[in-house]
Amino acid sequence: MRDILFAILIFGAVPLILAKPWVGVGVWFWVGLMNPHRLAWGFMTTAPVAMAAGIATLAGLALTRDRRALPVTPESVLLILLAVHFSITTYFAWLPDHAFAQWDKVMKIMLMTAVAPLLIHGKQRTMALMAILALSIGFYGFKGGIYSLQGGFGGMVMGPPGSFIRGNTDIGLAMVMVLPLLLILARQVREGRFELPFFAPWWQQWAPRAGQALYVGYFLTTAAIVGTHSRGAWITLLALAPLLFLKMRRKLALVALAFAVVGGVGLTFPDRMVEQWESLQTYEEDASAMGRVQAWGVSYNLANDYPWTGSGFGTQNLPDNVWESYISWAAAEGGGRRAEHSIYFQILGQHGWVGFVLYYSMVAFTLLSLTRLKQRASQTPGALWIAEYAWALRLGVIAFLIGGAFLSLAYFDLFFAFIAAAIILRRELAEHAAAPSPAATSSAPLRGPAHTPTGEAM
Repeated sequence: MRDILFAILIFGAVPLILAKPWVGVGVWFWVGLMNPHRLAWGFMTTAPVAMAAGIATLAGLALTRDRRALPVTPESVLLILLAVHFSITTYFAWLPDHAFAQWDKVMKIMLMTAVAPLLIHGKQRTMALMAILALSIGFYGFKGGIYSLQGGFGGMVMGPPGSFIRGNTDIGLAMVMVLPLLLILARQVREGRFELPFFAPWWQQWAPRAGQALYVGYFLTTAAIVGTHSRGAWITLLALAPLLFLKMRRKLALVALAFAVVGGVGLTFPDRMVEQWESLQTYEEDASAMGRVQAWGVSYNLANDYPWTGSGFGTQNLPDNVWESYISWAAAEGGGRRAEHSIYFQILGQHGWVGFVLYYSMVAFTLLSLTRLKQRASQTPGALWIAEYAWALRLGVIAFLIGGAFLSLAYFDLFFAFIAAAIILRRELAEHAAAPSPAATSSAPLRGPAHTPTGEAM
């Protein structure tokens, strides 16, 4: 039954995408982030749903006039340069077959990152995209929060199999990244400021209740992050907690709720969670952690020897003799991990110092743009929504930089979706600021001679 339902929803949307290709951007991100077809049990689990949405979107893009040019920003320019560099490193890759397969996946993500600003424009479409990004991951937060609370955090929250977020550490970081977006979405919906492209009158009467449900989902997602048992997700959540707290209202009630949770649940956390938390203080004795440090050393040495190209995609799959020749020191017993488990060393080893500079320049300019957007939009009448999303996206990117230090998620589609969203918001603010305000238009003088305050014609 699930397979049929998802088949109707996804493949049935193709005609709509061809007619309105901006819908295809939303469907592509929904499928790529939430992976709803992975929740089925039959033929849909392996169906090429992302390909169907992507091809339909590109076909619609070619046919429609409802599109914009790609904004020329530092982020968009660096995105293109990075795609070119990834192609070069793939050509010179040490493991061509593996590298090409990974290049194919990454290029599709980067292509849709560039396509999104072409089709997503205007307040309603932008808000719809933000809701898709938040709720595609938030779904697992709602579900995982209930599961964690019911089981006293004894179980482990996991993501859908076969996806970027399949592991507990991966879904943990993804939920932290969208947590600020969920907060802003809940506030906008509850206050009636969230606008949908379709069914606006019908939606407004349900907005307050939907906003309350989203606030509940926000707290359930926080519980789900704890329930992932991911030390990296815990650290990232703690780093963002003060900034989230300052943004929230009714702070005294939240403090009281926190004390109630600690008193009622905190003293009964499973021993496994306590041990994982305590292991943060003794990471030198953790073979898993020290194995990662060894892999970081290999990536660093590779980049120093091949600063222009690195080894290409798939450093962790290098032959044993090649891998061992780049080891600086032997890890602790049991610490022979190959994966970089760090977005920094993943880019460094696979694409050299050139790729590292391009990638993190793109990240730096994105953060700078979001910071400026928040400041400028806060001072621009009617642009509060842009300031709110810029704040949420900036915290999401910061979460990615913190939690990603321990994960091989450099090509995470959610991160690239944030890049696309930053480019879109930058253009939206520029167009909003350039448009004449209704007040200025209504106060324009009528036909006839202008007069001085004394009534004399000038």
